[in-house]
Amino acid sequence: MSSSIEENKALIRRFFNAIETGNLQVLDEIVTEGYDDHLPGQTPGREILKKYFAALRSAFPDLTLPISAIVAEGDRVAVLNSIRGTHKGEFIGLKPSGRGIDAMAFQLYRIEDGKLAEHWEVADFALLMRQLQG
Repeated sequence: MSSSIEENKALIRRFFNAIETGNLQVLDEIVTEGYDDHLPGQTPGREILKKYFAALRSAFPDLTLPISAIVAEGDRVAVLNSIRGTHKGEFIGLKPSGRGIDAMAFQLYRIEDGKLAEHWEVADFALLMRQLQG
């Protein structure tokens, strides 16, 4: 089953909305069970992904991922977005600082049978760390 370009873009927007609202059970409907995140140290799997975002939302309860650009072709969707939020919970060993974060990220997703199957990301983690550490 193939998806249209617009359906693929809508799937990404639904995914981002689920993360922003903390409605992570939606991921059961829109992410493959064997989802491969391709992030260093990240084990594949939808349940791992849900735990990752639950922890991220715990650290940044007001997390938003505003999309600046979204482009799709075939089974791929590319997204340029910001990562914004306030550090109110522990994050990678850092105690809550109350500081805001605002950095850019580029995401590439592969869609399979109408669900997210793979993800690659390039983000300005150095900027995020500088913002968290003051």
